[in-house]
Amino acid sequence: MTKAPDAQVRLKGNLYARPDYFTTDVAKGATRTPSGTRVCTLTNDFLLGFRDALVYECGKSFRTVMKSCGKRWGSSFVARFEKELTAFYQTPIKDLPAGVIHTVLADAFNAHGWGRLTIDLSATDRGYIAVELTDSVMPALIKESDRNVDHMMTGLLAAIFSRFAGSELDCVQTDCPTRGAASSRFVLSSPARVAELDKWIDEAPVEAPITHDAVVKRLAVSTPAAAEANGVLEPAVVA
Repeated sequence: MTKAPDAQVRLKGNLYARPDYFTTDVAKGATRTPSGTRVCTLTNDFLLGFRDALVYECGKSFRTVMKSCGKRWGSSFVARFEKELTAFYQTPIKDLPAGVIHTVLADAFNAHGWGRLTIDLSATDRGYIAVELTDSVMPALIKESDRNVDHMMTGLLAAIFSRFAGSELDCVQTDCPTRGAASSRFVLSSPARVAELDKWIDEAPVEAPITHDAVVKRLAVSTPAAAEANGVLEPAVVA
């Protein structure tokens, strides 16, 4: 997300609050957005059944499968998001202020029922972005688990921020309401760095899970050289 020096674009309001944003053709049984994209609404039972089927068929690999699904979902979503945002503001997305992009992205998450999104770019010089999602779908359905459960969301966020950063990023969940946290929290960084964090979190004992604060503390003490080796994010790329 780059900030154009001469850009004077102001926030125009909530794109998704328009009364005609979602329109339903009862006869055809289809709900579409103004751009013509067909929207699919999934029930709680379907989502839980989908997850349970993957657990049954894939065993522990279900987490990888769900994350891969999230990445494909995120790639399609962010392409549509860019198209709609560019049309709404009549400005290429690369020329929009970061604050506008972040606000509209949060509005999109809320409108689609994915949760309330907060983005923290204060640690890009340390090579990571922090994201918080309140009322995320899967934790609200599963309720309790000794592990993080927002696997599809990690894939979705990885795809979205990779598109904005212009380089491959990966995402790991660091806190989850199923483990007593107030919200789902995530860290995005280079794939190598995320793989290391993911392994660290996964191998932690159930009785002493790794928390978001512990992950941030570990990242904060990284030396600049280590951050660069692991894929530091230039602030200008995403801010």
